[in-house]
Amino acid sequence: MAQVPAFLALLLTATSYVHAQTSCSVRRDAACLANMRSLFTNTSAYWFGTRFATDCPPGSEGLLCRNARPLGTSLFTRLMGVNATDSSGLSFVIDVTYPITLPADGSDRTYPGCGRVVDVPLTRPQNFSIDALSSTLYPPFDVRELPEVTWPAEDNALYTVMMYDAGFCFMHALYINIAGGSLGNGGDTILRHQGPGNPVDRATPYVWLVFKQERQLDVSSVNNTYLTQTAANGGTAFVDDLVTALGLSTQTYGINVVMSVTDEYACVLIRAWGLRNRCPVYYGQWMSRYIQERGGLPSLPDRLDLTVSIDLTFTAPAITYKSCDIVYQKSSENITVDFANRGLVGALETRLSPQVRLLPEVIQPVSPEVTLRDKQYTLLMYDPSPELGQTEQKSYIHWMIVNIQGTDITSGDEVYDWLLPLTSRLNELYLFVLFEQTTPVNPTTARSFAATDCRPVSRCKFRAGDFIRANNLSIVGMRYLRVIPDTYQQYMSYAVKMISTKSQVCSAQVNDRPQCPVMSGSKQTKPVGIIMSVFTALAAYLSLKN
Repeated sequence: MAQVPAFLALLLTATSYVHAQTSCSVRRDAACLANMRSLFTNTSAYWFGTRFATDCPPGSEGLLCRNARPLGTSLFTRLMGVNATDSSGLSFVIDVTYPITLPADGSDRTYPGCGRVVDVPLTRPQNFSIDALSSTLYPPFDVRELPEVTWPAEDNALYTVMMYDAGFCFMHALYINIAGGSLGNGGDTILRHQGPGNPVDRATPYVWLVFKQERQLDVSSVNNTYLTQTAANGGTAFVDDLVTALGLSTQTYGINVVMSVTDEYACVLIRAWGLRNRCPVYYGQWMSRYIQERGGLPSLPDRLDLTVSIDLTFTAPAITYKSCDIVYQKSSENITVDFANRGLVGALETRLSPQVRLLPEVIQPVSPEVTLRDKQYTLLMYDPSPELGQTEQKSYIHWMIVNIQGTDITSGDEVYDWLLPLTSRLNELYLFVLFEQTTPVNPTTARSFAATDCRPVSRCKFRAGDFIRANNLSIVGMRYLRVIPDTYQQYMSYAVKMISTKSQVCSAQVNDRPQCPVMSGSKQTKPVGIIMSVFTALAAYLSLKN
């Protein structure tokens, strides 16, 4: 497929944000209100409406078919109660304007995603008002900040403001005792604003609501009421129950709607809450592109549909070693290669096998251990870099464990013990791959796919593709470990592994990373070494940005 020009790609990205003028685009007048009432009562406007029975027939399971209020087929009945009939209380449309805060240093917008940093170009105004009648879909990252919320207020009246996930029935913000028609005027916070956290690809409505209070509300009492109701409903909340309990007026209230899809920001957020782990999906998409852009691999399919995260933690004890006549002293450290960490590690940190945590897509309502306990897995860490863009199988094995029961890596049979990654370049493709087994794997037979001249101290060629196919293994998880050259790699390559000579390694000294080493020997002052250090750091940074 031909590459899309940059300007066209930007245009295509922005088209989902462009919409035709509606009656609510400019002013909140009678025409706007009339159309909002029509949307409010429309039973086919959203996924939980009339099409839900078709999309999710009886017996359907999964997150897409989870519906906490199946009889609430419109926003009106979903919010105001399944038996509600009079929608005339909707008497105004709320103005909601979101800000987008840009980095103070002028850099591009980014956020930590699933094992990578996600670039987010600005494709909309820095301040934008939502329009429920438009077709605009907002990614959670763009609507994560607390917006300016205003409405036509009565003199001396107090109001309650909510932001509510009408799809999964979760409250995302709750404020009471607000005067003056603006959320910025103060009041009391029951639940601090948390932007949309849509866990699925399907668009869902997040509703801003403003109710007039009959009196000033007691903060402690409201807080207890909210906590009691959500606890009774397993974490979900129902607006009509809260309206009744707080004595809010249904004679006059206002709404506006943010239609939100999911993104990697929401994925990481929801995983941190312990609700769901969609990181394998995004990571599989990213790894598929990354590998195919480099020519593809004969051992792996073009498309990686992943369902399990592989989280890695390396424990590196304190060590003193001498590389190229310089003595280095390093204290112990633990490095978790996860969301916020780009995998910037070297041989020094990865000299011992990592602790591996497996986390499936489904977290709630059961624990990961329960989800995976009846499954059997193979974990393979290998370097398929020589296979990129080739058909010949010539990868290198670094670690293999078969017959893993559930999430307990130690329950498996270790076929090859850990061989630390030693690389003199920045783009070596070290992959941790998790396969689901259908039958037990014979450890002895597994070794037959390796070269016959393997030695414990050196890398061993391995026919990964043949091994995968022969054992009918299905890829369910993957983790890319980015390893950069360091002085420990130099030391190991000539002093221990003897794959290079000291003169070859030390002729272009690579200083330790990420700062000057702690030395008890000669001082590194060679211009070549200093220049190489700068180029290595720069190359690492540019590689990570890509």
